[in-house]
Amino acid sequence: MKILVLDDDQVSLSINRLIVERCGHEPVALSDSTQALKVIADNKIQVVVSDWVMPGLSGLDLVRALRADAAPRPYVYFIVLTGTKLGNINFMEAMDAGADDYMEKPANIEFLRVRLRVAERILRLDTEVNTLKTLIPVCSNCRRVRRDDQAYESLEAYISKNSAIKFTHGICNECLEKLYPKYK
Repeated sequence: MKILVLDDDQVSLSINRLIVERCGHEPVALSDSTQALKVIADNKIQVVVSDWVMPGLSGLDLVRALRADAAPRPYVYFIVLTGTKLGNINFMEAMDAGADDYMEKPANIEFLRVRLRVAERILRLDTEVNTLKTLIPVCSNCRRVRRDDQAYESLEAYISKNSAIKFTHGICNECLEKLYPKYK
């Protein structure tokens, strides 16, 4: 999995890039946070390991921008790293900004390995949920759709209520011949 590693400190960037690599992933290292959103989109990044304090966009500014971006894309799991040891104050601020996890620097290889496994699981589940959201449960006989309340309604009514699609009606040649043979 490609993982964006973001830190303005070159030593920390190199260490974190190496840790991500040793965890079996492909690091994409970046020291300029202002390019991060483009790199995430261009490289289809689904995990970001970012320093909290950076010039330009801080780690929290970046995760806020990522969460606010309306571009359709898979979920991006975001881990914030910080050198300050303020305990739960930092943790809650990071979570409120939209981060998924938080670690103190320097990153510990085993802790990061565990967090990356969690990220993989969450991303896999997110993909499954999004796939299930695209399925419409249709009766194979009558073609009606089962709603969330387990009642059935016509496919046409369901689609009209749940999308911007509008229907217009006509009659195909086969039905015309079958139902109204004298009008053919």
